[in-house]
Amino acid sequence: MPGPLEGYRVVDLADAISGPYAAMELADAGADVIKIERPTGDRARGWGSQAKGDLGAAFLALNRAKRGVTLDLESDAGVAAADRIIAKADVVITDAQWSARPELQPDALRARHPSLVVCVVSLYGDRGPWANRAPYGEIAAEMFAENTNGLGVLGEAPVRIGTDMGSMFAGINAVQAILSALYARDLNGAPGQRIDVSLVGSLMATRSQAWVALTNPEEWGGFQIDTVIKPVDYGIDCSDGQVLFTIPGMSQEQRDKLYADLGMLDWVKDDPLYEIVNDDRGGGNGTYAHIARGVWNRATSKFTRAELNEIAERYGGNAFPFNNYDQVPEYPQIKHLGLVQTMEQPGVGTVTQIGPPWKFHDTPVGPLRPAPLLGEHTVEVLTEVGYSAEEVATMRRAGALGAS
Repeated sequence: MPGPLEGYRVVDLADAISGPYAAMELADAGADVIKIERPTGDRARGWGSQAKGDLGAAFLALNRAKRGVTLDLESDAGVAAADRIIAKADVVITDAQWSARPELQPDALRARHPSLVVCVVSLYGDRGPWANRAPYGEIAAEMFAENTNGLGVLGEAPVRIGTDMGSMFAGINAVQAILSALYARDLNGAPGQRIDVSLVGSLMATRSQAWVALTNPEEWGGFQIDTVIKPVDYGIDCSDGQVLFTIPGMSQEQRDKLYADLGMLDWVKDDPLYEIVNDDRGGGNGTYAHIARGVWNRATSKFTRAELNEIAERYGGNAFPFNNYDQVPEYPQIKHLGLVQTMEQPGVGTVTQIGPPWKFHDTPVGPLRPAPLLGEHTVEVLTEVGYSAEEVATMRRAGALGAS
């Protein structure tokens, strides 16, 4: 599986979302990623629908392209085996509080393996009164109760955020930090180093653009903020579905030409909402977009989505379709990019996954590999780091390999 990271080895010691997602992105770029799990497995193995055995849908989506090893990390033999695997690695990704064994703590690993890049993912970072907590993402996300209740209602009590944004953004930030550390090590001669990535810091960075756009925090309004406090946007109506209809700022002459193309020039200026519509740029961002939508619908509902997009593009805008989950994978642009891919997953059969968001033109990565069965590559990896068949058999009899 070649790629720009071919030759790099990553050891994934993390559970659930952030660390495994970061490790998977590195694997998607060609790194050899070895996932070490306890005999009970990553807790994400039990998340989502489970077609066969321990292979939950969430685990499959977070752990493709890796090799899987199981070790009893409460045993001395299991810890020693993990350290031998790590000794041949460039990167270790782990969670805060992942293990209580002193030998597997980030600073201990760095002391024994100075060239190693160790990335630690935590809930609130490595300092302060909430330091070094395990990265359970929803807890961090709930710190971000803002002036709205999450449903666009100002002044009402906050509600929980419906997705674990913190974990995913932390995983993405971890990839960027790891690659920066490898760059410093391999091109600038620096040693390896420890990296700490927090979910709360990732959420703060993600929201930073929104916060600087505020004109009045008490009213939660301003540039690119209005969508937070507007009703749910169902799009502009067309004869064959809804679209996200947006147009740029333009002169009144251009605006009138648009109205003419949409067949609304004869009546729109008599509409009581004309002043609002004439200032609206479509989409859900405008301060009064939810009020203007009905007027637009009167005109746009006569066109197909493709016809409306052709008109909008004449003026530098667009009318991209709203799709449901079934429609997105079938949309032509998604197919052109190859963002939805299928693979054969042992124990399950053919599975469909969201593929990597990139394409390397000069160092292409081969077809996606499936997620590992629990302990699937234990013997293979231990043999690579110098264990004999007899030593592996002894460890198995002692229970140090779990059921692998």
